[in-house]
Amino acid sequence: MSRGNTMLCCAGLVASALASSALGQRMVAVDSSRALYDIDLSTGAKTQFGTVGSNAGTTGGLAYDAALGIMYVSSTSLDSLFIVDLSTGEATLVGAYGDSAIVMHGLEWDSSTGTLYGASSHNNGLYNIDLITGAATLIGTSGLTSFTNLGYDSDGDVMYATNSGADSFYRMNRADGTVTLIGSLNGPTNPNGLAYNRDNGRLYLVDNSTDNFYWIDTNTGTANLIGSMGSGNLLGLAYIPIPAPATLALLGLGVLAIGRRRR
Repeated sequence: MSRGNTMLCCAGLVASALASSALGQRMVAVDSSRALYDIDLSTGAKTQFGTVGSNAGTTGGLAYDAALGIMYVSSTSLDSLFIVDLSTGEATLVGAYGDSAIVMHGLEWDSSTGTLYGASSHNNGLYNIDLITGAATLIGTSGLTSFTNLGYDSDGDVMYATNSGADSFYRMNRADGTVTLIGSLNGPTNPNGLAYNRDNGRLYLVDNSTDNFYWIDTNTGTANLIGSMGSGNLLGLAYIPIPAPATLALLGLGVLAIGRRRR
């Protein structure tokens, strides 16, 4: 991205962060037709608030960098990574994954290392995604089938995974892409987006066979029903935490610094 585009993008992200501050806890989902939704954490009901720009193609996974207020979205039709401005829906291309076989439904941000991970259904491989170019580098494969979804517990420093080919919950090894079975979900049979809420310590799941919203007991794998989201094809899920005032101030200073360097 050019410096000018970066400045505009960051300014929009600061506005989004301020908006989420007013809303408090926020769970965001995206479906395959680019519709963006807020998910009610207590009932599971979804409310559309926007649409990702059409230049992003078919949307899949979501991942949120809370430190910089950046929401990433994976395009499964264009094999590319985008940044989406939640206040406008504008999608800014980061870059292509570099392999047309990749279908990156799983996407997750690891705040402990500042790493963006992806999981592709074509080989069920775990990938490290370059934040500047979008290039995806294979770490290893899990041996699972169908669509793998990722959820990072920032408190426990654990990456979890589900797969739409199995009613199961796994721990994902970030070093080699292998998984360890924790247990059965006991309900969802087409699990998709995962997201960890660091403000209440729960991992959440959307399921496209039941169209329900769940939280997962990470010790056993059991999915606990919250409520119906209504029919749809929700794929990506990301939690926007309640931002600290200091974080918002740093975001604003960052935009000012970029502007000064540009002048």
